[in-house]
Amino acid sequence: MNANLRIGVATATTAALLGCGQLIPVPAAAADELHNVTYIARVDAWTTGSVVTFMLNDYQTASGDIDGFGAPFEANAVLSDPSKAGMVIRLRWPSSANVHCEIHVDDIVAVKSDRFVTTWKDSSDPRNGAMLCGALISSMA
Repeated sequence: MNANLRIGVATATTAALLGCGQLIPVPAAAADELHNVTYIARVDAWTTGSVVTFMLNDYQTASGDIDGFGAPFEANAVLSDPSKAGMVIRLRWPSSANVHCEIHVDDIVAVKSDRFVTTWKDSSDPRNGAMLCGALISSMA
């Protein structure tokens, strides 16, 4: 082989190797990942009309009813920013109960809280009878 042929083969081989590297997909950046979020709430008292409001995605909330003694409420959502995962459990007047909440992000417990909540306190306070769990959401602002 002469020198020109060797240089040509080496150049073609190098170009092929570099070109193949550009065809291999690059893993998505961490900012582009979606996270599975599971919201779990429970009210340990007989209550009707209580509501759970939670982040459905990064910009939208959804609500569901939580009734019955100790019957858990569970909802699933997908968020790109798991720090926005939050929910509010709001008891209907007149109620007082122990309230339990959990937020799981990608099957890991991110928030877990138990608290006594009552609607009998200051009725002019919009947070009366409500428990915030996780990030602040618009219904609590």
